[in-house]
Amino acid sequence: MIHSINEAAENWYGIKADPADVKKLHNYLLKNYGKVDHGVLKEVFLSGEAASFLTVNETYFFREPAHFRFLWDFLSGFDNYFLQICCAACASGCEAYSIAMLIESYNKSSKNPVLYHVDACDLNPKAIDTAKSGIYNPRVLREDGSCFHYLTEPFLKKSGDIYQIERSLSKHISFFVHNLMHSLQAKEYDIVFFRNAFIYFFPQNREILLSNLSKSLKEDGILIVGVSETAGIQHTDFIQINKNDAFYYKKKKRGAVDLSLQL
Repeated sequence: MIHSINEAAENWYGIKADPADVKKLHNYLLKNYGKVDHGVLKEVFLSGEAASFLTVNETYFFREPAHFRFLWDFLSGFDNYFLQICCAACASGCEAYSIAMLIESYNKSSKNPVLYHVDACDLNPKAIDTAKSGIYNPRVLREDGSCFHYLTEPFLKKSGDIYQIERSLSKHISFFVHNLMHSLQAKEYDIVFFRNAFIYFFPQNREILLSNLSKSLKEDGILIVGVSETAGIQHTDFIQINKNDAFYYKKKKRGAVDLSLQL
């Protein structure tokens, strides 16, 4: 039934599961359900229970800071505007909170603050529960992104060995469970962050994934992926752009012709 779990991971989630994770899930199902058949697999994959074994939830504050420098500069064009942002495959929420912290800091220095909301989704219900709680261990603060750690100080309170997010940020963020192999809610985002998750999807599912993300973006909307993932993004809806060493993808306007790679 290991093969069946691998097939389910591809068919339901679009991902190539790690063999060690598949074995853990297999053993868990035998222990808790007494069997591993189609009915059990359908139940645990639909509920997201399987995702807690098969998805990678590596996350920390201000990971890959070039994208946050880009976001700071990007905000200057949105004074007195309601900015809609999506964090897709957000894991336990550090990226969404990092975005909110940066925008709050920007607003303090701007005469025309940016109104905003962040929708943050992930396959794993346990990861979303952690995100909603806003309680983290010290691993969420790492060397990568440390140049922005000063922005966490007003919003990340330490108590013993844990950190607690300032709850005032929560009103700007909606966390929810979602499978990206299906379209997001009918909302046109200005920016979608989808970083360091693309590599886990089977190549044949990446076109579906990118199409779903494109549907959720407004024309000229921005898609930001992980630094190491840019070579794999190939979709007719997007043009790659490099601004100050931060690669991102802009959704083409309807009817636009991509005559060349814009750099």
